Amino acid sequence: MDWDLVCKTFYEFWFEEPSGSQHHYFGDGSSVPLEVAKKTEQIVQMLRRMPSLQLLVTVIKRNLALDFFSQSAKAVGINPASLASVRRRCELMCKCLLEKILQVTEMNTGEGEVLMLPYMRLLHAFCVVDPTLCAPASDPSQFVITLQPYLKSQADNRVAAQLLESIIFVIDSVLPLLRKLPQSVAEELEQDLKQMIVRHSFLTVVHACIKCLCSVSNVAGRGSTIVEHLIQLFFKRLDALGFSNNQHFQQVGRSLFCLGLLIRYSSSLLHASVSSNNLHVSSSLNLFKKYLQAEDFVIKVRSLQALGYVFIARPECMLEKDVGRILEATLSSNTDTRLKMQSLQNMYEYLLDAESQMGTNNASENEVANTPVGGPSVPVAAGAGDTNICGGIVQLYWAKILERCLDVNEQVRQSSLKIVEVVLRQGLVHPITCVPSLIALETDPQEVNSKLAHHLLMNMNEKYPSFFESRLGDGLQMSFMFIQAMNKGDSQSLKPQSKAPGIMSGKSEPGSFTHARLGVSRIYKLIRGNRISRNKFMASVVRKFDTPSWGDLVGPFLIYCTEILASLPFTSPDEPLYLIYSINRIIQVRAGTVEANMKGFLQFLQAGYQKLNVSGGIQTEPNQPIRCQTETMVASTKIEEGLEGDHVGVDYGSVEPYMPHLASLNPHGISNADLQMIQVECLAAGALQLLLRLKRHLKILYDLNDARCQAYSPNDPLKPGESLSKQSLPFSVNEINIEHPKNYEDFVRRYQEFKNALKEDTVDYAIYTANIKRKRPAPRRNRKSGRMMGGDDEDYEDDEDWGSGMKSSNSGRRSSSRLRQHL
Repeated sequence: MDWDLVCKTFYEFWFEEPSGSQHHYFGDGSSVPLEVAKKTEQIVQMLRRMPSLQLLVTVIKRNLALDFFSQSAKAVGINPASLASVRRRCELMCKCLLEKILQVTEMNTGEGEVLMLPYMRLLHAFCVVDPTLCAPASDPSQFVITLQPYLKSQADNRVAAQLLESIIFVIDSVLPLLRKLPQSVAEELEQDLKQMIVRHSFLTVVHACIKCLCSVSNVAGRGSTIVEHLIQLFFKRLDALGFSNNQHFQQVGRSLFCLGLLIRYSSSLLHASVSSNNLHVSSSLNLFKKYLQAEDFVIKVRSLQALGYVFIARPECMLEKDVGRILEATLSSNTDTRLKMQSLQNMYEYLLDAESQMGTNNASENEVANTPVGGPSVPVAAGAGDTNICGGIVQLYWAKILERCLDVNEQVRQSSLKIVEVVLRQGLVHPITCVPSLIALETDPQEVNSKLAHHLLMNMNEKYPSFFESRLGDGLQMSFMFIQAMNKGDSQSLKPQSKAPGIMSGKSEPGSFTHARLGVSRIYKLIRGNRISRNKFMASVVRKFDTPSWGDLVGPFLIYCTEILASLPFTSPDEPLYLIYSINRIIQVRAGTVEANMKGFLQFLQAGYQKLNVSGGIQTEPNQPIRCQTETMVASTKIEEGLEGDHVGVDYGSVEPYMPHLASLNPHGISNADLQMIQVECLAAGALQLLLRLKRHLKILYDLNDARCQAYSPNDPLKPGESLSKQSLPFSVNEINIEHPKNYEDFVRRYQEFKNALKEDTVDYAIYTANIKRKRPAPRRNRKSGRMMGGDDEDYEDDEDWGSGMKSSNSGRRSSSRLRQHL
């Protein structure tokens, strides 16, 4: 949607001054022209059908700034007379709305609140954009004095609550603009607000009343007397209700809510009395901590919410150790969702309050003009580099906030992502720290989260491309863990006995690879225009297949990486050619060694008493243990290798739990260390098979023959205008087994499959079509019939190349020959 066009259309409908003079007015004694009154009524009628004020607020804001004109018009400069004309027209509309409200009251139809609400909501929208529109120079207190009597309403329903919220918001917004408020009006306001704070059943109204009451006390210079009275009142009420009285949990929650808000908004009022202020804060903190231990979750959430209000008034409290333990506990993964949501909401409100106090709102408003309405708003970082307490607090809890960005609950993820948006806008942390989490959120099934994450990444890529590129590998790994967590949560709620997600079988399932493919494709498109960046990304993913370490989810992760690479939206031949080039480099280095080691293990298992030495030879001493590097065999505590990492490690405990599966593979009492080595070699073979399958798929899909792949060099200049043809071909790795072998026959079969994959790589698959089923090369006539038993099968003695880039890959074959000589 073109929002410039939308705002320009509304400008022509509502805000553009008509030609000619206006002699007709809205009513007797009114200064509002009839034409303005009609336009105002049109806006009200439209607002009746809108659930939120946000879109209308944006339209008004952009019209007041006239920022929807073309770039050429902006370059010349907006006519000040036009700006003044729109502003004058908005002031007239506000006056018209006030007159409409008075007119509805005079009608006295019994439905006053229902009829008044749309007019008051529109006045609320104008006041959100610019409160000075409701404080005319001729009589700044006019709106406050006119609206104040409506606070005496005794109605207690949702419509009346919405009406009161809008009235109080307008009064509260205009009060700071007044030099002096009449004493009688101030006293009446205080009494009306106090009564609603004590008695009103809608907490949104109570919140607005407490905020407005503190503003009245500030403007009228009446001190903190009434605020301190209310604080003492709620302390006494909580004492009377008692801590363990479950019958009055709603009243306890309401009192905690009010007490927290009073501490938050009265901070400036109580500042004059330091001892009193400190006493109230200390007492309330201890009280809220006490109620956090309550059994009822309503009281727990209310006490945590009240703590958040205290933190806004006194942010240094968040640096205390006991408070830190509380906040970290509420942000832990196993905490109840309600507590996580409230803790995140506390942090979000604190950041917004700190942002407003730092004076960044004005800077942010200038950016709204260039942000499409309905999409996420990501202004230029305001306050970047500030070393205030806000930055220290955010960094203290930043790791927990990023963890919650990948929570299984969509509302928790959305709340956390909103915090990340504000933190990046204010420049409170290094942007590189949140890149992996944002990349993972690109795969979020909830569109609102994935869109905001993508918008933040785009903004970051424009400003800090090096930061973005350096964490792409980490982001891919985090996206895999996020998908695993999401599928685990889904399976627990829907099918308790269901197995692993679709990425383990190569199939797309809702919430798993489908969203991952779309998300990673969007990320790839950000860097596709830069050859160096896209090559770094593809090479970093391919390197995950080099010497992978064993773990429960390493296999699925490699399958995930394979499917991601196969789904990248390539637009030029250089992209798939470079990917094939990277695959060939890994195959060239690793294939011969893996094949030789697997054959050695196979013969070792047959012999039953021989052991492999470090160099790959055979030692005949039956009791001498194998001494070999085992770094690639030890499962790590998490997927920890980043963009430049050379192997993958996953958190899934030690290898010991998998030993029972190899019981039948251990007929001769082989040590666990040897069995682990067998597992690792099988995993390495499976990883290389995945790369070979991907390479074959790319060659068929993009019609790339061996000659073209071999001739490719990443240092060659790009050929502009070179097109890329693409066929329609599904990609599947279902038949590739990357799990650990369960018995001797399974190991033999895995070894043979790996050898066949290497032989098949010599065939130019570009001559095949997607509908032709490939055939395995016929076995050599001089092979012995016992090849499946691991006999001497003279592998690759015809010295065939292993495909493009494999001309120097004879080291593995020589290693295989040396093994046979030792045997």
